[in-house]
Amino acid sequence: MKIKLLSFALLLVMLTLACKKEVIDIAQLALDKPLDIDLNGYASRVKNQNGHIEAATDGFKTVDKGEKVVCYYFAGNKDITFEKAKIDDVLETKVITYNGIVSFIGVHPDNRDAVSLLKYLLKTHSTPDSVSYDTTKFIDSEKETANVLKDAMPGLVKEVADEFDNKSTQYPQQLFWSKNNILTHITLDPTNAHLNMSVKIITKQAYMGHIVQEYAKPLFKEYDSPFAHLFKNNKLQDKNTEKQ
Repeated sequence: MKIKLLSFALLLVMLTLACKKEVIDIAQLALDKPLDIDLNGYASRVKNQNGHIEAATDGFKTVDKGEKVVCYYFAGNKDITFEKAKIDDVLETKVITYNGIVSFIGVHPDNRDAVSLLKYLLKTHSTPDSVSYDTTKFIDSEKETANVLKDAMPGLVKEVADEFDNKSTQYPQQLFWSKNNILTHITLDPTNAHLNMSVKIITKQAYMGHIVQEYAKPLFKEYDSPFAHLFKNNKLQDKNTEKQ
């Protein structure tokens, strides 16, 4: 009887291990390369999008010019990480392919892993091409938020004072990198000792093609696109610009 019970327990363990999904770190997906892994079994939903995104008076619309776009959405999936950071349970993380090529990764990391992730990204990405700062006077109950920012970015966060000597905290709200064909955009919305961070990585072709709603047409204006400032130095100019 004991042997049968042990055999049954062993079988259950083997079945559990066989059914357990492999954890995928989507930071390891090769941007600007064909998708080489099946994400369908991991995504909470998959959306086929024919065309690019344009801003309309009542929101956004899809305009089909032959673009084949697939959007994979994830939220709170324990089998999906980004640079080993867990993803948020509510805010969606997504991977988008553009004509079969991995072209966009948008991540909302779990706040418990956000500081270590930001430190890692700042270390590996080096000096940003551009930083957009915000200045906030954190009240006494939010002092820990300022401390979290200082811990995450000690060289980029500082205390400033106005003409009345009122102290505030100046910190990077948005950081931008442009390297080769890849654009990286980090946004922070700190509150209650949390960074509330998002990380968006997009290929130049997908950015210029407006296949992601965040970068919909029109975008060649400072207030339309977070990467517009890079065009001033012609960092992104190429023959694709003429087609827009």
